[in-house]
Amino acid sequence: MSVGSWETLGKKVYWDRNVPLARWRERISVGHRSYLPDAVSIMTPAEFVRFYGLAKFKRDWPAIRAKLPDEVIKYAAIFDLAWSRAVGGSWNLRPTEDYFSMPEKRRDFLTQVARAPGMSIYEVAKSLGLQYRRAHDHAANLLGDGRIRAVETIERGHRKMKLFPTYTSP
Repeated sequence: MSVGSWETLGKKVYWDRNVPLARWRERISVGHRSYLPDAVSIMTPAEFVRFYGLAKFKRDWPAIRAKLPDEVIKYAAIFDLAWSRAVGGSWNLRPTEDYFSMPEKRRDFLTQVARAPGMSIYEVAKSLGLQYRRAHDHAANLLGDGRIRAVETIERGHRKMKLFPTYTSP
């Protein structure tokens, strides 16, 4: 899919206003009540990311999403998927404002569960190079916060907790 120039896209979104790209980026990053709803409701994620910048989108989307007004929140889902794919390499990661303030290993654990749903705590620990005890602590914390859920299974006579991402905001 081809994304046109900023001048073309700016006219598509803001009609007759001439919005300089630098000002648009700044206003989007602070969740401006005039710029943000129009951008999210009219732009595609590819257009938004191209002009906002991939690194900034990955870093800022959870906070920007939290500033969306109720009437525009229905458009956020496709941006959530784009963010999940960019940050976690899967479609199952949900943007929350505190995602980047989580301890790095816990964030990695959550990302791995989203990337490969149905792994046991042991399997996640092994894939991340963590000690089982540390992985269990991360799992317990994320379960307690409602960010993941566990399904108990019996495989070859051993009890396992299969982990899955949750799809509701904690």
